[in-house]
Amino acid sequence: MAAETGTALRAKFLLCRPLGQEAVRTAAIYRVVADRLAREGGETLRFDYHGTGDSPGDEGDQSIAQWVDDVLDAHASLEQGGQAPVHWFGMGLGANIALRAALRAKAPPAQLVLWEPVFNGKAYVQALKDGHCAELVRMFRVPWERLLSSGKAVQPQLPGNLLGFEFGPKLSEDLQEMGDINLLPALRRGIRVVCAVHAEQRPMFETMGAQALFHLHTVETRTDWMSSQAMGTAIAPPDIPRTLISTLS
Repeated sequence: MAAETGTALRAKFLLCRPLGQEAVRTAAIYRVVADRLAREGGETLRFDYHGTGDSPGDEGDQSIAQWVDDVLDAHASLEQGGQAPVHWFGMGLGANIALRAALRAKAPPAQLVLWEPVFNGKAYVQALKDGHCAELVRMFRVPWERLLSSGKAVQPQLPGNLLGFEFGPKLSEDLQEMGDINLLPALRRGIRVVCAVHAEQRPMFETMGAQALFHLHTVETRTDWMSSQAMGTAIAPPDIPRTLISTLS
């Protein structure tokens, strides 16, 4: 989306989406963010990773490495034709993919805004499994153990289908092997990093306080984007567009 007509271009933004149901349930946020940035002189690019949304490819062939390449290709497209700085924004797993891609980009983004990134792969996989079970319980209105004993459900596994999306062997392996998030390599590249986390996660970044390029933001709105109940939330938590607009200063 281009900056609004008559508005001077101030920056370009690459918007990296999360995965699966989280991507579906945050789609409205990405639309609102793109509209808001356009009014402020921001050009935005939203895209689908290989095997997701409108992009070609099979779900069973997905991998983190492929998605990192997709981010780099999108970045190369966005940075053409102008001297405006390019910033990246990612939510959930999209933040982790953006962080990995930023370390490989020949011309890295000026700023990274990482919103509620995945802190640990195994914990993320368990959250997907728990969310899958919770949705089935909500749908059938029957406790999980009764669903299992009745044969209406089976224990979720990877590779396999979770929350209506297929996780193939390579992606399942990638997620399980994801370690703790590490921002230092990006900071060493001179990338300004904004990391948005919940209050209880802030102590994990206590050692980062002296980093001039690092800013820690506390998320004001707590939403479980894996839950179908997230569809009833406000279109966009107000601190997301506010934080992105602040990068224009």
